[in-house]
Amino acid sequence: MLTSGVFGYLFDYVIWWLLYFSLLIHTWCFFRFFPSTRRTAKLIGGNVFIFFCLLGAAALAGETYLRFVAVRTDAFGMSLPARRWFALHTQLNSLGCRDKEWEQRKPREIRRIAFIGDSFTYGWGIEDPADRFPDLLQVRFDSKSKGAVEVMNVAKPGWGTGDEIQPVIDMVESYGVDEVVLCHVPNDIEKLLPISEDFNPIRPPSPQWIDIDSSPLLDYLYRRIYLPRVPTVRGYHDWLAEGYADPTIWGEHRRRLERMAQFCRERGVVFRVALLPFLRTQGTKFDQQKIHDQLRQQFEGDQVPVIDLLDVIRNRDAADLVVNSVDPHPNEVAHRLFADRLWKFWQSPDP
Repeated sequence: MLTSGVFGYLFDYVIWWLLYFSLLIHTWCFFRFFPSTRRTAKLIGGNVFIFFCLLGAAALAGETYLRFVAVRTDAFGMSLPARRWFALHTQLNSLGCRDKEWEQRKPREIRRIAFIGDSFTYGWGIEDPADRFPDLLQVRFDSKSKGAVEVMNVAKPGWGTGDEIQPVIDMVESYGVDEVVLCHVPNDIEKLLPISEDFNPIRPPSPQWIDIDSSPLLDYLYRRIYLPRVPTVRGYHDWLAEGYADPTIWGEHRRRLERMAQFCRERGVVFRVALLPFLRTQGTKFDQQKIHDQLRQQFEGDQVPVIDLLDVIRNRDAADLVVNSVDPHPNEVAHRLFADRLWKFWQSPDP
């Protein structure tokens, strides 16, 4: 009970109750002992104490709810509700992927397709793995020929293109996959971009004046109200756009993509790419269509079949496609849209 776990430290929660009881006692003492002859002062002071008692009750209720009840993800997965979500809704295999345990020896009659990606493919915020687009595609394949195709979800939150090279190699060499689908998101380039102690869009800054780790309520208010206004957070997408526009950074990113395609080509493995879009963006430099066009032209020039899913979400309200108001990952609706479009990928002749 004294360890943090998924409910935080018990002592931090006790402090909230002690502060609230202290406020109630001070309010009682004010009405009990403050001279009744000073009516104006007592009226003003009494209203102030009552206001703070009500505010304290609301804060204590919010703290209790966020600490013990709320279960939902956020963009960074650092809050107590997010930690509870991961504890309740994710089960990993021996490779640390959110999928069943795979047998290394592939039966000859089965065609294996490995989806390589990051948190979008992983299903961040999707409670039931069956609602993710790779799993929805598995159902489609089974409807045509039960057991003929095995879809593998090889994804981890935070993976970039550089992190995905070795999993591609492992899936081909150790698990005998017949096909690799790289699920590329625009932020897969971010680990090539420059950061500093004062400017790091990947890791949001922590406040210097308060320890938000001690209170889920303060953490929620900080991330909901203040953090979106921090320059490094507001400038995240523009920072990505600068990376795609930089010849050196783009050149290295392109070489990593080419390495995966070349490896699969040499092993006789089909290599495809699905371009997954951001559902919410901001900034003045970030042009998602331009970046998708840049990526698509790169893959097409390398003779890699590529499908752009940006059109799937065009003219749709992002609020209907994201997990929740503080988590911009795709929800079940978006995953179904992705699966519908991706299914057409396998209706055309194999490359």
